[in-house]
Amino acid sequence: MENIRILWSGITGKTANEVLKVAQNNKYIQIVAGICRNNGNYYNYNELDNIKEEFDVIIDFSHKDSFDKVLDYALEVKKPIIIGTAGLSDEQMKKMQDAAKIIPIFRGGNFRFEVKEFIDKIVEYAKTSDDEITLVERHYITVPIPSQTAKVIANRVLKETGKKVKIQSSQQSKENTNEWCVNNIQYKCTAYDEKLAKDIVNIAIIMKNKKADGIYDLDRLFKEKID
Repeated sequence: MENIRILWSGITGKTANEVLKVAQNNKYIQIVAGICRNNGNYYNYNELDNIKEEFDVIIDFSHKDSFDKVLDYALEVKKPIIIGTAGLSDEQMKKMQDAAKIIPIFRGGNFRFEVKEFIDKIVEYAKTSDDEITLVERHYITVPIPSQTAKVIANRVLKETGKKVKIQSSQQSKENTNEWCVNNIQYKCTAYDEKLAKDIVNIAIIMKNKKADGIYDLDRLFKEKID
């Protein structure tokens, strides 16, 4: 594995906690510094210019209210950024697209390589089936619905087949799980687990060596690998 030094924005969040566990057992992964809103052990969002640690990439799983400062900082230091922050406004999305002309940016509704394969199966199914495409998703009670993954699925199916996906979302599970199903194509995962953490780190390693060239996501990374 290639060495990776990470500056993590949203360091006190659940996703960061899982990656910290992975990093503790892997000499190639270093979380060299963290950013959060109110924890004295880390930098806050008004102290970004005080960061002294050397890092290769920024990973941002924070809050939309902090996003602009983090993106501005990534532009200032000319470092790749992996963005997992949800709920960005249209204005913030436009700002991100403009920034992607200057620095490498990964932005995805999906960070799981297995979910990418699941989405591919749904798209292939939609290409050959005459049935209405209904995506049923069930999530643990704190997940915003429809999920980002559901939106990615709907957008890809529409783009590649012209068919609209009907999304049926619910917050029924008290367990820390997410489930998606289209007819007999099913996928279930734990929301925050070691596998997700490793996938995020792998994306960071790939993005470390990318050039600024528009927004990257898993579909694009897979396509460029094949090409």
